[in-house]
Amino acid sequence: MFKNLFYLLSIQTGLFIFFGCNDPELIHFYSEDKTQCVTVIDDTGFRYVIEGKHYEVPEKNYAKLNTNNIDPLSDILYICWRNQSYEWKVVASEAEIVDNYLDHTKFQISTEMPTDDRGIPSELEFVEGNCAIFSYYLMRLSPNKGGIVEIDD
Repeated sequence: MFKNLFYLLSIQTGLFIFFGCNDPELIHFYSEDKTQCVTVIDDTGFRYVIEGKHYEVPEKNYAKLNTNNIDPLSDILYICWRNQSYEWKVVASEAEIVDNYLDHTKFQISTEMPTDDRGIPSELEFVEGNCAIFSYYLMRLSPNKGGIVEIDD
């Protein structure tokens, strides 16, 4: 009896690890007034940054990033809404842009932090105004301002 129970639990655990852990992670980021949305889908080493609210990667209006070399502790997404001449700006530091099908006149995506006047990378732009900083390690905005986050399970 215990042998059969152990066998059944082993199969269930294996199926959960194989199928359950491979589901893409889906996050919707909204401006504080909810007039703008950026969807981010993480799927096996790639992160898709998509204009608007989506539940899967569309045929256009997205950027594909390679996230395989990002240290989990420093996995951060920076977003500014209606920044300068763009509807939104996203910085995914340490990622690598694989494909970019976003409208470059409306949306800006980068993998490099802006620098201060001394050339040192700085988060200062993202802690003020209409910007947000999302920590994947904490799975929340840090500090808790500048946007609304909805994580779909």
